[in-house]
Amino acid sequence: MYEGKLVRLRAFDNSDLIKCQDFSNDYEVMRGASGGILYPSTVEDTARAMNSNTSYTSGEYQFAIETKTDRVLIGQCGFIKVNWKNRVGELAILIGDKDYRGKGYGTDAVRTLIKFGFEELNLRKIKASVFDFNEPALRCYEKCGFEQEGTLKKEIYREGAYHDVVLLRLLRNTEE
Repeated sequence: MYEGKLVRLRAFDNSDLIKCQDFSNDYEVMRGASGGILYPSTVEDTARAMNSNTSYTSGEYQFAIETKTDRVLIGQCGFIKVNWKNRVGELAILIGDKDYRGKGYGTDAVRTLIKFGFEELNLRKIKASVFDFNEPALRCYEKCGFEQEGTLKKEIYREGAYHDVVLLRLLRNTEE
């Protein structure tokens, strides 16, 4: 539905179920994306999560990320929280297919999502939070114009140690 140079952001459909479950059950994929306990999800869990993301969901807009050329599902992204009063949206992205990492697909998806956030949702600020050890995500957001807004010290416990969470923000070019 929304296209970048490399990716297309679209609604999830039933054919995405198994691949999305594979993404959510891959420790390497989820270690940098989820602050909670990394616990296997069932097909039913994944189906529930997919079915909760509809065009009628208030304050959350999730997209499947597929490649434009061969229409391969490679991940998901979206606004996980929108504060309508203050026009602030929190963005999240996951490139679950490891073959498509480090090749610009994530950056293109974030840029496409930013455009959606500013031009369709009329947001004035987009924010993201990234674990300090997730250097590819930090580079991606930096390429897309995000700036560091703060750090939550020792916020997440992963692999036997506490890690910081970096808070990022991108403001709309034309502030009112």
